[in-house]
Amino acid sequence: MAISTATKAATDALAANRAPVSVNAQEVHRWLQSFTWDFEKNRTKYPTKYKMANDTKEQFKLIAKEYARMESVKDERQFGSLQDVLARVDAAKRVHPKWNETMKLVSNFLEVGEYNAIAATGMLWDSATAPEQKNGYLAQTLDEIRHTNQCGYVNYYFSKNGQDPAGHNDARRTRTIGPLWKGMKRVFSDGFISGDAVECSINLQLVGEACFTNPLIVAVTEWAAANGDEITPTVFLSIETDELRHMANGYQTVVSIANDEAASKYLNTDLNNAFWTQQKYFTPVLGMAFEYGSHFKVEPWVKTWNRWVYEDWGGIWIGRLGKYGVQSPASLRDAKKDAYWAHHDLFLIAYALWPTGFFRLTLPTAEEAEWFEANYPGWHEHYGKIYEEWRARGCEDPNSGFIPLMWFIENNHPIYIDRVSQVPFCPSLCKGASTLRVHELNGKKHSFSDDWGERMWLSEPERYECQNIFEQYEGRELSEVIAELHGVRSDGKTLIAQPHTDKDGKLWTLDDIKKLNCVFADPLKSL
Repeated sequence: MAISTATKAATDALAANRAPVSVNAQEVHRWLQSFTWDFEKNRTKYPTKYKMANDTKEQFKLIAKEYARMESVKDERQFGSLQDVLARVDAAKRVHPKWNETMKLVSNFLEVGEYNAIAATGMLWDSATAPEQKNGYLAQTLDEIRHTNQCGYVNYYFSKNGQDPAGHNDARRTRTIGPLWKGMKRVFSDGFISGDAVECSINLQLVGEACFTNPLIVAVTEWAAANGDEITPTVFLSIETDELRHMANGYQTVVSIANDEAASKYLNTDLNNAFWTQQKYFTPVLGMAFEYGSHFKVEPWVKTWNRWVYEDWGGIWIGRLGKYGVQSPASLRDAKKDAYWAHHDLFLIAYALWPTGFFRLTLPTAEEAEWFEANYPGWHEHYGKIYEEWRARGCEDPNSGFIPLMWFIENNHPIYIDRVSQVPFCPSLCKGASTLRVHELNGKKHSFSDDWGERMWLSEPERYECQNIFEQYEGRELSEVIAELHGVRSDGKTLIAQPHTDKDGKLWTLDDIKKLNCVFADPLKSL
C-alpha cells in the first residue's frame, strides 16, 4: 500500500533526527525558558527600592520533575527511619530529659521561621522579573512548605513516642506566653515578610540562612546526637540539604541588584540592620539552648559562633560578595562580644521567668558548673553564686514559696525588654554588651539595650510598636495569665513549665504560683 507524500516526509525526517532516548535535566531547563512570559514590565504587589535585573540566572537550574524526584527520595529516607528503625528501638525515650525540653523550643520556633519563609519567597517570586530567578524562588517556596511540616512532625513525634509530651503537643498555643516568643516573631516574621522585598531577602536568605543556618540546624544535630537524640539529626539534616539552594538564592538576589544605583546607597545599611536583627536574638537564644538545655556538651557556643558566623559568613561568604560592593556588617564586632556572655545573661532571666514558658528548665549541675567555669572564666563568680543562692532557697520546690523572679525584685534588678529585638535584658546584672537607654515618643517610653537597635528605632519608630510582655499583662497576676494562655497540663492545674527535669520531683501548680502574688509591672513606668 502506497503511503502519502506527507507521511513519507515525516518518516524520512524522523530517520534522520532520531528522538533522544533520555534528556538531560539542564537541557530541559534551557528549553523551558523559551516558553516563559515576559516579566520585565511586571507589576508586583510587593515593591522594592531596588531594581532587580531581568537577566539574572539561577545557579541550580531545577525543573519540577527533578525537584520532586529529589525531595521524594529524602522524605522516604527520613520517614522510613523515623517510623521504622527509630520507633523500634524506642529512640525518643532515650533522649536526655534536658534535651527533650530543648527540642520543645527549637523545633517549634523554627517551624514559625519556615512558615514565614513560605510567604517571603512567594513575595520574592512576585517581585523578581528574571524567569530563572523566579524559578529559584519558587523551588524555595516548596522547600519551606516541606520544612514547616518537618518541624511540626518533630514535635508530633516526640509527643507521641517520647517523654513528657506536654509542650510538644500544644506548643503552638502555649508558646506565646513567655518573653522569648515576641523576639522570635521579630526575626522570623517581621524580618522575613514585612517591608521592602529585597530587604526581606537579605534578612531571610543572606543572613538568616547563609549566616545562621549552620550554627542552628547543623550545630543542633551535633548537640542532639551527644544527648541521645537521633530524631533531630534525621530530620534537620534533611532540611539542611535544601539550605544551600536558599543561600544561592540570596547570593543571586545581590547579583540581580548589583548594577542598580540604589545598591550603593542602601545595600550595606540594609545588610547591617538585617544582621543585627537576626544576631540579637539568635546569638543568646541558641547559646542558651545548647549549653543550658543539654547535659552532655559539644563545645563552647562562643567557638561555634566564631567559626560559623564571624569567620565563615562574615569573612568568606560576605568576602565573595565584595566585588558587588557588599561589606561585612559594621555591627559584627559588637556581635562577637555578645557571643561570649549574652546567652548566660539570657538564661539568668529565662530561669527567673520559668513559669511563663512551655518547657522545663533546670539549673546547671555541679559538673556542668565546672564546665562553664573552665570555658568561661569568671562564670561562677557572677552566675554560679546566684544559682547556688536560688537552689538554697528551694527554687525547684513548690513548697518553698520562691521563684527566682522574686530575687530580681528583692535585689532591685529590673528586667527590661529591648523594643527593637524584643529580647529581655537586665542592665544591672548582664556581662554582655547590653546597656540601658530610654526614649519617649507620643507619651510612651521605649527601652533599648544597644546602639544599633536604638539607631534602627530612631530611623523608623513606627516599625517597632509591639507591646512587650510587661506592657501586655501589666497589673495582672501571673497564675491568671498562665491559665488564660493554656500554660497548664491536661489536668487543668499543673504547669507545663517547671524549674527542674526530675521525674520524681514535685510539680508546680497554678495554686502554687497564685500564693506568690506575682503581678506584672512595667519597669519603665518607675523611671
